[in-house]
Amino acid sequence: MKPVILKAKDEKEITKLARHILKKGFKEVSKDENHIILKKRNFGSMITHVCFLLLILFGSISFFQDIPIFNFIKKYNINFIDYVLQYFLCSCYVVYIVFNLFMKTKVVLITTETKDADGNPIEFNMINDLDI
Repeated sequence: MKPVILKAKDEKEITKLARHILKKGFKEVSKDENHIILKKRNFGSMITHVCFLLLILFGSISFFQDIPIFNFIKKYNINFIDYVLQYFLCSCYVVYIVFNLFMKTKVVLITTETKDADGNPIEFNMINDLDI
């Protein structure tokens, strides 16, 4: 996750930009006279969470044991297949949450500095790149 870096002229402009972005649901992580860091966590879609939870709680392979296409289920231990399905669904759900938390969380840095710690110029983004 690469942060969006915005340039400000002075501390007043930092506050003005930050106030606009804070109204969109971002939280302030760090503040200094030269910069402010804002963050908005993303947990994913509510519909996806509900679907995963319903599948985990009520999804059972035993519902399909009487359908002729799934005759192979009768040959195997249904409880074992149910456990495997539950572990698979829980693993997919955890991967979904972790992916959204670490890859889709938005971080915004508003700064007055033009060079990084090594003396290289900083690439700034436009406010339109923020997608809020």
